[in-house]
Amino acid sequence: MARRETAARRYAEAAFQIAAADGALDRWERDLPMLGAALADEQLRTFVEHPAVAYAEKERVLRLIVPDDVGREAVSLVLLMIRRGRPGAIPATVERFAELLRRERGIVRAEVRTAIALDDVERRAITERLAALTEKRIEIHEVVDESLIGGIAVRIGDRLYDASVRSRLERLRARLAAV
Repeated sequence: MARRETAARRYAEAAFQIAAADGALDRWERDLPMLGAALADEQLRTFVEHPAVAYAEKERVLRLIVPDDVGREAVSLVLLMIRRGRPGAIPATVERFAELLRRERGIVRAEVRTAIALDDVERRAITERLAALTEKRIEIHEVVDESLIGGIAVRIGDRLYDASVRSRLERLRARLAAV
């Protein structure tokens, strides 16, 4: 797993440097997730990961299913990873590339956990509050987690802001147990 993450990081960083040098970050931002989604199909993933299938056949099939508007460079990266026996690192490469792109654009990703789904007004208010807190633009990834009971828990990088009912009850339980 660590080797896969290392490979993904290296491929993503190389792709990011190439895309930035070519002024093609937007195109790569569109193309890599499309390729990642195609390879998320279980049958296709099994096919490209199978060692008995010749690389030429894998390349032929991939080129057949990839839309014509996907950039040649992104397809070449994915084919290179397949040829070098790293197809399992493609999803992590796509995510790492997106992370590098967010960093380049000054965007911070926040995982927002709530017991119930947010409405547009709540989503906007949370986004504005987090943007003020971090002094950066915020991209929210919402997760509904009923175990929170109520409130909100936000993770930005390695920081956790937990204002959930569950955590408050746990702190209260710990205080009562200490008495």
